[in-house]
Amino acid sequence: MPVGSDLAARRRAPDVIRHGIVLLAIVVALASVPVGDVPLAADAGQRMAITIDDLPWNGATAPGESVAQATRRLLATLTTRGVPAAGFVNCARTGPNDPVLLSWREAGMELGNHGAHHLNIDGVDLSAWVKDVRECHDMLTMALGRPDRLFRFPYLHQGATESRRATALAALRDMGYTTAHVSIDDSEWILAEAYGRALRRGDSDRQDAIATAYVEHMAAALAHFTAVADSTVGRDMPHILLLHANALAADHLGRVLDDFRARGVVFVSPADALTDPIYHEPDRYVGPRGLSWLYRIDPEGTRTARPTVRAPTRLDRRARR
Repeated sequence: MPVGSDLAARRRAPDVIRHGIVLLAIVVALASVPVGDVPLAADAGQRMAITIDDLPWNGATAPGESVAQATRRLLATLTTRGVPAAGFVNCARTGPNDPVLLSWREAGMELGNHGAHHLNIDGVDLSAWVKDVRECHDMLTMALGRPDRLFRFPYLHQGATESRRATALAALRDMGYTTAHVSIDDSEWILAEAYGRALRRGDSDRQDAIATAYVEHMAAALAHFTAVADSTVGRDMPHILLLHANALAADHLGRVLDDFRARGVVFVSPADALTDPIYHEPDRYVGPRGLSWLYRIDPEGTRTARPTVRAPTRLDRRARR
C-alpha cells in the first residue's frame, strides 16, 4: 500500500491514530527491529523542538531521589547537549518558589502554562476551564516576573465544538498566549508508566528493556510523522515533540536525543518552531480527540503534497499486521 494512502486511512480512524504509534514501540521491542531500519529524517537538518509536559513531575523517581534531583538530571541532559526546550506546568502541583521551577529557569528553558489542574476542556464547564488556565497564568507570572507566553492544551483537546474552541482561544489570546501545538504526539507516557513500575520493583532488566524500546519507539515516531509531514505539508518543517517530565526521560532522554542527531535532527527552540507558517494554518478538526497538529490541519487527508513518498520499510509492514 502506498504511504500516502496508508496515512489517509489512519486519518479516517483518529482513535487509532492517537495510540497507534505506541504499538510500534511494542512491535519494535518484541521483533527486535534494529534502530537502523527506521528511515532517517526526510532531509539532513530536520528541525525539531523539544517540549516536556506535566511539570513539576509525572510518576515515579529513582529510589531515594527527589523530584528536584531528578529534574536537575533531566535538565543536564538537555543543557550539556545544547538542546533548548519548553516545560509546561500544572500549577496546582507547584508554586512560584518551587526549586523545580527555579532549576528550569536557571537552565534557560521556557516555562509554559498547562493549566493549574490539567483539566480536559471537554470534561468541565468552560468557564471553570478558563478560570483554571488563569490560575496557572497568575502563578507563573509571579514565578517568572513576567507573563509566560506558551500554552499547551491538556490532553491536546482543544474543544469538541467550534464554539467551545473559539471561546477558549479568545480567552487565551486575552492572556497573551500562543498555543504550543504538537506535531509528534507519541504517547511515550505509556512506556514511562511501565518504567516507573520497574523502578519501584528494582527490576533492572525490565528497566533496560523499556529504555531500549523507548529509543526505538521515538525513532519510529519521528519516521511516522516525517512521512505525515511529507504527505501533508510537502516541504521541510520544524517538528514539535511532546514528552513528559518522568523518570524514563531523566534516565534515558539523552540516548533519544543522540539518536535523533545521528538521524540528521537539528534542535531549535519551541518558540522558533512555532513561527513556521504551518502552525498558523486553520485548525480544521472539530471533535473530542487530542491529535497531532498535522492531523488537525488535514483531518480528512485531502491535501496532495507528496514530494518525498518513500517505499514502505520493514517496520511499516510489521506495524500494519
